[in-house]
Amino acid sequence: MTTPRLGDQDGPSSVFLVERYLPASAAENLASSVARAAQLCALSAESGAASEVQYLHSAYLPAEDTCFCLFRAATAEAVRALNDEASFAIDRIAVAVQLYPVNPAPDEP
Repeated sequence: MTTPRLGDQDGPSSVFLVERYLPASAAENLASSVARAAQLCALSAESGAASEVQYLHSAYLPAEDTCFCLFRAATAEAVRALNDEASFAIDRIAVAVQLYPVNPAPDEP
């Protein structure tokens, strides 16, 4: 069983999924691109910027040449601006809901 978690009371309440299509040649630089975006997020948090964006995590699907990144922010525009600053192209951005398990799954015999 899972429960949606729509946001933390301490910060912005929206989660955004960023989708990127990356050819194999671009995927070689994926780790540094993600690190650059995460670093910019950390800097925006330290500065207390109104457009603060929090980097949550990423997943890369090599068979599909696709990378998904989750960010928490007040607006999709803030997420887009941060990714633009990081020179990290976005193909699609959408509001997302993170799901967390309510109870651990029982062990099966």
